[in-house]
Amino acid sequence: MIAPPPSPALQRPLPGGWLIALLAGWLALDQLLLWRFLNVMPLWAYGLGALLTGLLCVAIVRTARDFAGPTAATWLICIDVATILLLLGGEGRFFYANIDWQVRFAVLRDMSINPWPFVYTARGEAELLRAPVGMFLIPALAAKALGGGAGDIALLVQNSLLTGTLLALGSTLFVTRRAKMIALAVVVGFSGLDALGRILFRGGLSDHLENWAYLQYSSTVTLAFWVPQHAISGWIGALGFLLWRAEKLPLGVYLALLPLTALWSPLGLMGAMPFAALAGVRSLRTRAISPADIALPALTTLLCVPGLLYLSAAGDGVGAKLISIVPLQWAFFELLEVLVYVVPLALFVRRSRFGIDILAVLTLWLLAIPFLQIGSSTDFMMRGSITALTILAVMVADVVRTASPARPWLLLALAIGIITPLTEIRRALAYPPAPEVRCSFVKAWEGSFWFQPKGTYLAPLDRMPSLVRPTVPYRLDPTEPDRCWDGAWHHPDKPDAPPSGRQDRVSR
Repeated sequence: MIAPPPSPALQRPLPGGWLIALLAGWLALDQLLLWRFLNVMPLWAYGLGALLTGLLCVAIVRTARDFAGPTAATWLICIDVATILLLLGGEGRFFYANIDWQVRFAVLRDMSINPWPFVYTARGEAELLRAPVGMFLIPALAAKALGGGAGDIALLVQNSLLTGTLLALGSTLFVTRRAKMIALAVVVGFSGLDALGRILFRGGLSDHLENWAYLQYSSTVTLAFWVPQHAISGWIGALGFLLWRAEKLPLGVYLALLPLTALWSPLGLMGAMPFAALAGVRSLRTRAISPADIALPALTTLLCVPGLLYLSAAGDGVGAKLISIVPLQWAFFELLEVLVYVVPLALFVRRSRFGIDILAVLTLWLLAIPFLQIGSSTDFMMRGSITALTILAVMVADVVRTASPARPWLLLALAIGIITPLTEIRRALAYPPAPEVRCSFVKAWEGSFWFQPKGTYLAPLDRMPSLVRPTVPYRLDPTEPDRCWDGAWHHPDKPDAPPSGRQDRVSR
């Protein structure tokens, strides 16, 4: 049988500016929903915010009108790929979800069943949920209207749409179908050589490979499974920069996206800053900055002011500091996670179409950020590296499709690196789907993260800036159920630990 030819409509390029406007509009809507979550704005402010969002989307469409986006078929395929990836990561609760989702599902539940705004009272004072809640706002509204299951599905649909759109827009960096397929495979499967590091320095493989050096850069699949909100923020930073570098996207449109990502992940936004600075410097040197390049980022920053105030409240409880690392530990970590890709690119690729300065910036950034800690854990290293690692993955994909002398070395590294995402997928298929979380964030946090302070999620109400401080918030009853969920919840770092959700304390 002869397959019917593809529909001409599906093969027609979509306007790239419209897809960028879709991303910007969705993220801007989260800013307005945050105002409602805190109930701090008068009615007229929502009208003004909606007007600014509309102006932003129209300006993006007009400014990026020459950007030929992916075909409709490519867009749909990328959404399918993203949906499968996020389903396996536990969204929708059809498959196993990693233990970070214990807290994440509890946050979504709290935002779904409680009146907005609300405060926690379990620790004796009124504490506001002050966290990057951008990913939860629309799903929480769906759950309020249709029930908790609808919230789970809305989360999956939202993240699949955004991730698929990013993949589709990224495909425009490559011309042929073969190059697009290679790039998709490389970017989705990209990882450091965690399996080799685990074998050499920890004596063998494990259920979760990436912490082999007690430092961590995460694979694409790990990011999608564990921290999609951080990943989407960092991926937007990488995509915008690469589209600007390929002269497909004006500088102003790229920079306008960045402030909108803060409500999803401030750490992801911080990781995009070196590349935004590089883009700004290059544009200044070539005198290529237009009024729109200043006006569009200014517009989105204005829209994000309440959100930025909200995220920065009681920041001293989080804090930033330099940390010391054993030099040999750092050297082996960087060798197997970064230099194994950077060195072949630097030595054997004479002309990179993305530029040697980009390779230099991402290398210096990835060498440096392990020494900076924000909060009580290594989250900044893991999330601030997303943009740089994504750009590196695209540069690798651009080389492995050619006959470059670097290709054998890069393919060998990719072949070893693929063990990490395969291990993550194996765990998703080996353990039961995530159960329904029935307790609040406070108790869910105690299940597996009791040893870490809650300052990244909670802020005392009286320390919130007046512009974003709820006046009469609903006070949550501190009474909790005996168990947060039914059954066991596998802990990848401690497979023999007691089931989380009981009063037993297990360390991560």
